[in-house]
Amino acid sequence: MTPEIIHQLLDRMQSQLRPLDELHKAAMAAGSPWSQDQVALLLDCIPNVSEDDGVYTVASQEEEDPATKALLGLATSTPMPAASFIRKMPKGVVVTPPALCEIARNHSKLELVGSNRIRLK
Repeated sequence: MTPEIIHQLLDRMQSQLRPLDELHKAAMAAGSPWSQDQVALLLDCIPNVSEDDGVYTVASQEEEDPATKALLGLATSTPMPAASFIRKMPKGVVVTPPALCEIARNHSKLELVGSNRIRLK
């Protein structure tokens, strides 16, 4: 299973509840050789994925992740290097500059400028 296939499955679950057989078929169509049981085990290991009676959904990671919350609180419209945010993170939030860049790249309210500068959109 490739990261691209996993992202495709997570995107499917973002829009609505999906049964395991549908997710397995989507993974196979994308090129995964994994069995349905293997896909179920993978989904069970992803923290923001929940299962209820064979139906899977994904919670918005933006709401649950303390690093994302902190970054949203610290970012302004002026781009800042990701390393600058590390020093300003609340106590207990441990994150690396590359992880902050990944958060900014994937968040609808944040923007990655260049290779490592983050700002609000």
